Amino acid sequence: MRVKAVRPFTIHGDLYYELRAQRTDTSAGELLLRVPQYAAKGEPVAGQLLDVSFLMGQVTAVNIIAEQSP
Repeated sequence: MRVKAVRPFTIHGDLYYELRAQRTDTSAGELLLRVPQYAAKGEPVAGQLLDVSFLMGQVTAVNIIAEQSP
């Protein structure tokens, strides 16, 4: 997934990232993902290419594949 925008927010003191992202394997529209801080390997930023894992519809892991594209 390619990150389009990131908005950090908290729920009961826990940090989450709201990501607007575009799948890279299809031309489908943008997705809105809510990622808990503990699931992300670093802070996501716009332009990054991410590998996202899900379990029962919840984000469980986010790994950075590539930094911002030129």
